[in-house]
Amino acid sequence: MIKVLQYFVPHSGSIHTYCWDNQCVVYQVESGDTHLLSKLDLAVLQCINDQPISVADLLAKTEHLFDGDAGQYIDALVINFQQLCLVDVVNKAPSN
Repeated sequence: MIKVLQYFVPHSGSIHTYCWDNQCVVYQVESGDTHLLSKLDLAVLQCINDQPISVADLLAKTEHLFDGDAGQYIDALVINFQQLCLVDVVNKAPSN
């Protein structure tokens, strides 16, 4: 059985945003980090913040925001969010 990874925003109440034009600043209270995102990237992050979600479901939920195929973009964006500690994996396996 293949386990489908779901992503969530840890400490979602501690993320603050401010947007202007097509740019948004995301501030994480827990880490003290500030990130510059596009409004499109923030919309994807907000979908993850709504509830734990898989990349496939995230793509289905946000594909109307993109011109053309967004699969690779969403994959890369979620990986980037994970590296920035904006999202984490639900029930990830413990590291050895």
